[in-house]
Amino acid sequence: MGEQYDVNDLLIYDFFKYWPSLALACIALSLYTLGSLIVAVLTERRKTHRFLHTVTATGLIEAAGYGALIYAIERSGKGSVFNAYVVMQVFVIEAPNILQMGLYILVGRVLFFSPELTRGRKLLRGWVIATVFACADLIAIVIQAIGISIWATSQSSGNPDQGQIRLGCGITLAGLAAQLMFFVGFTVLAVWTHRHPKNGLRGRHETRKLYIGLYWAMTCLYIRNIFRFVEFVQATVLTWPAPEDAYVLSEQQVLFYTLDCLPILLSFLPFIFMHPGYLLPDMPPKGSTVAPGVKPAEAAIQAAEAGEVGRSESSASAGQQKSAKDSASDAQQQQFKMVVLAEPAP
Repeated sequence: MGEQYDVNDLLIYDFFKYWPSLALACIALSLYTLGSLIVAVLTERRKTHRFLHTVTATGLIEAAGYGALIYAIERSGKGSVFNAYVVMQVFVIEAPNILQMGLYILVGRVLFFSPELTRGRKLLRGWVIATVFACADLIAIVIQAIGISIWATSQSSGNPDQGQIRLGCGITLAGLAAQLMFFVGFTVLAVWTHRHPKNGLRGRHETRKLYIGLYWAMTCLYIRNIFRFVEFVQATVLTWPAPEDAYVLSEQQVLFYTLDCLPILLSFLPFIFMHPGYLLPDMPPKGSTVAPGVKPAEAAIQAAEAGEVGRSESSASAGQQKSAKDSASDAQQQQFKMVVLAEPAP
């Protein structure tokens, strides 16, 4: 590729510095679409926790990104793939931020059900935590989107400017750094909330599953975020185009699929097999009335516990009724035997 060129004549290889695999892109598209549909159905069955559609949105945006990649692969050599390349980069890099928003709201729901923990701590209220971290993540998304647009547009234009490319990488890097910083702070909060003795959901079997899924998704996001951060650090430091003998992370297809695509796919597993909507208590309906002095969150926890106790009592009552029936039946049989034995033989 020379210093100036017609962007419409560029092949897909000129953008990635490798030939993207059509098969891998199709598999990624299929798995993200399937995972999104499963999470969407599970979320709709538990209507009180619809914020988990953030996971659905993440998968659909990822799928759209791989759809753009498939289009670019098929279009390569037949026409311009510039727009598809930019769309793919923006969607695949930005989508995991939406998943992180869902995790922020999830911990916010745990705090909602922990009134003893948040009492006197206004900044730890569930809606405050969810709003603060979600807004912080939104800022990181905007910063990354600006950087990616500058980087991808200049790199793929007919007259690339090294200064613009490095500027775009630097802005994207700043957004990724902010995202990592916010996520570390969120991790500290999530662990603190989990281990706090006043956690309103502490001791429930469902809570253990909830946090296993949460930590699993967070670990997957850390793997992906750190990879992307290091990738853009390298892109900011290196000249463009990179030296021929340099090992450039962004030019390694195997790293892209194993450290970006795969971790985000694996982060969907807890939302499919341990969906938080089935592990959290139901949210109290709007306009519902509760006993004086009882907060809605406390009422929801009491209702969940009452449901479990009611099921246990129902089982115990059913068992007692069955035992009483069996005892009565045995008494009747014994009485029948005595009457038969008392009768004289013919």
